[in-house]
Amino acid sequence: MPLNKAGAPEECYFDFSYSAIKGRDGQILGLMSIAHETTPHAVQQRRNAILALRQANPPESGVLAFSQQLHDILEQNEMDCRAGAFFELSAENGVPAKCLWSIRAEDGLVARLRSKAVEYLNAGSGNIFDLSIDADCPQGLEGGLCVPFANGKGHLIAILTLVPDPLVPVERSLSQFARQISQHVHDVIQASELLSENVREAKLRMAEQSAMYKFLFDNIQDGVIYSAATGGADDEAFILAINKQACRMLGYTPEEAIGLERSQLFFSQDRKLADALRERSTDGYFWGSLVFRRKDGSPVPVELTSNLFEDPSKGRRAVTIFRDLGELKIKQDEGAQMLRSEAIASLAQSVAHDFNNMLTVILGSLDELSDPRTGGSLQQETLQSAKRAADHAAKLTNQLLSYSRREKIKPVPVEIWAFLEEIRPLLISALSDSASLRIDAGEDRLVCLTDTSVLTSAIINLLRNARHAITGSGLVTIRAEVVSPGDLSPSHDGYELEDERYLALYVRDNGPGVPENLRETIFNPAFTTKGVGDGTGLGLTIALSTLRQIGGDLRLARETEGGAEFQILLRLSDTDIDQSATPDLQGHDYCVLYVEDNDLVRENTVSMLKQIGTRPLVARNSREALEIAKENSAIDIVLTDLVLPGGMSGRALSKQVKHILPEVPVIITTGYYPEEPTGEPPETAYLRKPYTQDQLVEILAGALQRTRPS
Repeated sequence: MPLNKAGAPEECYFDFSYSAIKGRDGQILGLMSIAHETTPHAVQQRRNAILALRQANPPESGVLAFSQQLHDILEQNEMDCRAGAFFELSAENGVPAKCLWSIRAEDGLVARLRSKAVEYLNAGSGNIFDLSIDADCPQGLEGGLCVPFANGKGHLIAILTLVPDPLVPVERSLSQFARQISQHVHDVIQASELLSENVREAKLRMAEQSAMYKFLFDNIQDGVIYSAATGGADDEAFILAINKQACRMLGYTPEEAIGLERSQLFFSQDRKLADALRERSTDGYFWGSLVFRRKDGSPVPVELTSNLFEDPSKGRRAVTIFRDLGELKIKQDEGAQMLRSEAIASLAQSVAHDFNNMLTVILGSLDELSDPRTGGSLQQETLQSAKRAADHAAKLTNQLLSYSRREKIKPVPVEIWAFLEEIRPLLISALSDSASLRIDAGEDRLVCLTDTSVLTSAIINLLRNARHAITGSGLVTIRAEVVSPGDLSPSHDGYELEDERYLALYVRDNGPGVPENLRETIFNPAFTTKGVGDGTGLGLTIALSTLRQIGGDLRLARETEGGAEFQILLRLSDTDIDQSATPDLQGHDYCVLYVEDNDLVRENTVSMLKQIGTRPLVARNSREALEIAKENSAIDIVLTDLVLPGGMSGRALSKQVKHILPEVPVIITTGYYPEEPTGEPPETAYLRKPYTQDQLVEILAGALQRTRPS
C-alpha cells in the first residue's frame, strides 16, 4: 500500500495478523490488528531477478553479452521499470547512437530519455533526472536515473535510462537497484570478454595446428590413408585422402587413389585382414602387420596402425598409417635408424609441449567451474565427463613421450590387485576369442613401485605373444607374489638387481613353450618367431628396457612343462597408497611469483592461484620475473615454466632467483620431463602439465612445508 514516509507516497508492504479481544465473560469485544512491515524484503526479492543475468551462450562481447537478458528481466519488473530505454554508445564520440530496445516507452518518451542520457554523459555526474518539468511528459512519470555500462577496458559502451513507478523513491531506493544492475552487468561483461578472447585464441591455435597437421600429412615418411568407414567388421571403406608416400608405396597417383574401395587395396580371402577389421571394430584401433596389393598386383608387406574416430558432421572416419617392412631394414643401418628415432622424439616432445599447454587450460577451467564455491548453472555431470576426457588425453600424451624415449619415467606406488582388475578388459582384448585369462593377485594387499603405462605395455606384449603361440583353446594366468632374491629367475644377460625382495608377476600360457635353443635370444632386438610381416621383434626388447628404467626386470622363468612363463619383477613399496586429503592453502596469504609466457595457461593458472588463496605476482619472461623478485622480498615461492622466451630458461631463472631470495623454493612446470638437471638448486621441484587445481595445491603446499616447517 502507498504510505507517506518522506513527504510523498511510496510503496510499502506489510504482513497483517489479527486476534480477537475478549471480555472477562469471554464475549468478543473487538479485533486487534498487528502490522509488520516487510518493504525491504519484498523490494529486494523483486530485484533479485537481476541475479539470473548470465553471459550469452555462445559467448558474445560488448552489449550483446547481456542486452536481451536485461530487457527480459526489466520487462517483468514494472515497479522499478515503469518505462526505460537502452542505448548503445558510439565508439567515435561516446554519444547514444542507437536505441537497442525500449520498455513501455513511445517514440517521444524514448527521445526525452536519450536527451537525459546525453546530459548525464556531458555532465559526468548526477545520474538522477526529473521528467515532471516536461509539460508533455506522460502522466505518472516523474523522474528516473541513468545507469552506464563499461567494458573490461573501462570504456563506456552503453547506458540504460530507467523510470520507476511514482511510488518508488528514486534516490533512496532505485539508486540502490541501479548499483546492483551496474555491478552484475560489469561482472557478466568481464566474464564474457575473457571467454570470447579464450575462444578466439583457441580457434587461432586450432588453425595453426591444422596447418601443422596438413604439413605432417603431406611430408611424413610413412604412408597415410584417410577413409570413410562404418567401422563394422565387414564394412566397405573408400579413400577420401592419401599422402604422397602412400601413393609411392602402392603405385597410384593421388587422382587414381581417391575413391578406391578397400577391396581394391588387398588380396581377396585375406584372413588376416578380416581379423584386423574385427579387432578394430571391437577396440576402435588395430596395430599389426598386413599385406597391401600394389596397383600392379604385387604384395607390399606393411606394419600399420588404423584408428576409428567419429566426425560429428561427417560420420565415422578411419586414419591408417603404415610403413613398408621391406624398406625398414630393421637389422641394417643402425646409425640411420637412430637418427630417425631422434627426429621422432623431438617431434613428439614439441607436439606434447603445446598439447599439454592446451590441456592445462582445459583442466584448470573445468576445475574452477566444478568448484561448488563458484556456483553457476552448468551441469556438474557434464563438466566431470569433460574433465575425464581431458585426463585421458593427457595420458595419451604421456604415452607418446614414453615411446619417444624423452619421457622421464617416474615409478609410483600401485596396488597390484586393484591395477590388474582395472585393466582386465584391456588384457582380455589382447587375447584371442579362444583363450581365457585368469588373474590371481593373492589375498594380501601388495603395493609395488611402477609406472602404469610401462607395466600395461609389458603385460599386453606378453599376452599378444601368448595369443600367437597358443593353438586352439588356451589359458593365460597372471599370478602375483612376493619373492626373495633366491627365487628370482636367472637373467638372460646377467643383469643384476638390488639384493632385496620383489613383487613378481608370473605371466604363463599353456602353449608350446620356448625352445631351449632360443631362450638366450628372445630378448634380442628384431628377433621374432612369428611369420613374415606378423611382428617386428621389438616388443620384448622395449618391455625389458622400460622395466629396468623403473628398477625392475623381465625374465624368462626357469624351464616349465607345457607353456612359457615370464617373470615381471617390480620393487616393493615401503609406503601405502596415498589417500590423504588435498592440503589447504587458504588463510596463509602466500605470495607466489608466477612466470609463464603462454597467455591462456597464464590466465588460467592465475585464476587457480587466486582461488586456492594465494597472491600471484605475474611475469611473462625471466627478465620481468627477476625485476619483481628484486622489488618484493615477501615472495614465498616461485612457480615458473621451463621453456621461456628471451634466452633464459626456467632452470636458469631458478638459479638467478636463489641469489636474490635464497630461502624461496622453486617449482618448474613443463609439458615433458627434460634430461637430468645439473647444478640445480635442491629445492627445485617439477609440476607436469597438464595439472589440476589439486595437484597445484599439493606441490605448492609440499614445497612450502619443506622450507617452512611448522
